[in-house]
Amino acid sequence: MSLLEAQNFLARIYTDENLRREFLSAPEKIGRANNLTETEINELAEVFPEELNSFAESLFYKRLREVEKFLPLTKYLLKQDFEKYFRLFADSYLPSTVKKHLEDAVEFCNYLQKNNRISDVAKNTAKFEQARLEFFGNEKRLVVKIFDYDINTRQKRKHLAVWLRIGKRNIIF
Repeated sequence: MSLLEAQNFLARIYTDENLRREFLSAPEKIGRANNLTETEINELAEVFPEELNSFAESLFYKRLREVEKFLPLTKYLLKQDFEKYFRLFADSYLPSTVKKHLEDAVEFCNYLQKNNRISDVAKNTAKFEQARLEFFGNEKRLVVKIFDYDINTRQKRKHLAVWLRIGKRNIIF
């Protein structure tokens, strides 16, 4: 296995709780299924499960803290549920671009908007923060969104937000 393939497998082991659990219970089977050599399987299997899980948890919390910085309003509305939903999201999504934390935040907003257990106000807030991130983070020139709730009052009423970039000026209304 090449170094890149080994690094990708390790990244998956650290970020995918199900794969990590499967590998720890059947290292040879999962290792072979992922093109690891016998030596690589043995080396990984020698790592204590506590160390593997501890490192994986530290990566998860680093990811969570970075996304919380991008989504303060959504974090405020969801409170402790923010972490619970992010854990569910993170188990099935791994960012692939150079702007990993930004990508994580935008895709987490998509996930929240599709989640039926989330309040409409929280979905609306995630949609707002996602639009803001797409404008500033992805350097779009124009983003126009219609919201069902006023972001400031959380009252149900249609609300239009426009982010416009003209030259180096950002215009928001």
